[in-house]
Amino acid sequence: MISDLTNICCENSASDQAILQLFNDKCFKIVEKDKTTGKFCLDEFAFPADGYSCISIEVAASGGEHIIFDNGINVSSPPATLTADTLYVRGLMLYITYPTKDVNGDELSISNKKVTVSVEDVAAASYRDHSIYNLFTIFTNPKSNVTLDLINRIKITNSSALFKVDIKGLIIYGKTPA
Repeated sequence: MISDLTNICCENSASDQAILQLFNDKCFKIVEKDKTTGKFCLDEFAFPADGYSCISIEVAASGGEHIIFDNGINVSSPPATLTADTLYVRGLMLYITYPTKDVNGDELSISNKKVTVSVEDVAAASYRDHSIYNLFTIFTNPKSNVTLDLINRIKITNSSALFKVDIKGLIIYGKTPA
């Protein structure tokens, strides 16, 4: 079901704000009033899955954090290759949403809607932090035994005292080749 475009992010239907929306044809489209000005389609997207986990979590206000997944690699001294025939997180679809009002009942400004997404990269042996607004992302790692091809861990932190955030995700596991 596609939402009425006037009810997605615009306060009134007279707004000239272009929006990005996912449509039933598997395409993200930039829509300006009644015309599409750009699109990005996923109609041929496929990725091998040896397992999966669905998540639906809430990240509390004031420094609440949640580790979305952890492949358990010691990034300070990673092995050269991964253990054969073992499941590791290879892909993730993640969607972060915010409430419309804060804990005081006031409408949240788009500039206040942010969390920190921390990605621990085995190759860099450290976290990289990114401030993120509404996030919908898909990532997939190669299905190999090379440790440096793997993202080790992703963590979400909410520093705002004004709201909690909801996260939904699909974690995809892939076995390492034998």
